Amino acid sequence: MTSLTKILVLFIIISSLSACSTSFPSWSQATNSEPRADQEKSTEIYQIQKAVQKLPIKVVNVPTLTGVGFAAVSVQPGKTTNQKRILAIKAARLDALAKLTEQIHGIQLTGSTKIAEAVIQNDTLRADIKGIILGARTVKVHPSTSDTYQVIVEIDKSMIDAIVRAYG
Repeated sequence: MTSLTKILVLFIIISSLSACSTSFPSWSQATNSEPRADQEKSTEIYQIQKAVQKLPIKVVNVPTLTGVGFAAVSVQPGKTTNQKRILAIKAARLDALAKLTEQIHGIQLTGSTKIAEAVIQNDTLRADIKGIILGARTVKVHPSTSDTYQVIVEIDKSMIDAIVRAYG
């Protein structure tokens, strides 16, 4: 049994105990115990609840992630219009996957500015994206203009949960 499973089982037990009444009149009548014993049980339950609240349990609510990519047909290196369309769709899909990668793994920005005599000579900004995308599916491919294709890809919550369980 993993530690996360143990924590969840403990949490369920404590939650069910906290839903119970803290005074046990039927127990005290049956055993003729004093109210002090009930107080001790109540204190014990309270201490357990406090301990459970301090456990490192993370609740993550992950939405469906969507990436939208675009690519122009006319700039693609094909001999025919159909070849250019296919390449534009591939390029738009890669653009959409890059946007998903940004959402999941983040983006690294590097910039530099060269100034000479209080005048900007060269100003550059570079963005790098690096990551692995698992389980993305293409939702829609369609022409957004007469020369541009749009591709929508997404990773839904169930896939993200499966990935987190497998690699978490």
